[in-house]
Amino acid sequence: MTCKLIMTLISEHQEGNCGDEWKYDLDVKVFHEGLKGEGRVSVPKHSLAVGTVKEPFGAPEPQVIFEGECLTELLVRIQLTATEVDLFVNDIGKVSKDIKIGCPGPRGDKVTKEIDVAAGVRESPAILNKTSVFTVRVRFTLTCE
Repeated sequence: MTCKLIMTLISEHQEGNCGDEWKYDLDVKVFHEGLKGEGRVSVPKHSLAVGTVKEPFGAPEPQVIFEGECLTELLVRIQLTATEVDLFVNDIGKVSKDIKIGCPGPRGDKVTKEIDVAAGVRESPAILNKTSVFTVRVRFTLTCE
């Protein structure tokens, strides 16, 4: 059964007091008896006000991150690197998250999972005690024929 896994960025959001100029990279690897696919979305510097939930800056296109046989479940490893852009020293937060997506079976159904990936960011120098949490919502859609 040939399957296709599509990654779509749905929204971005930030809470905290670090600042409102952000950029981020979302790296994804798909494992199914070894590494079978990968993708990357890089979103350039843009303004994102505290508490605002909006579509990702630049409206990145959905990406096919896996195409092939799917006999059991796929392991998707996600890494978010969020950067609050400053004049002198950027503030960076990283987080990794693994999810499993079960194959939909021979009927040609589809499986959709939406997840939030949130990275904590601390202002440098740390004595300022400013922190933010930057969150990206991602949708994974697995279809098989």
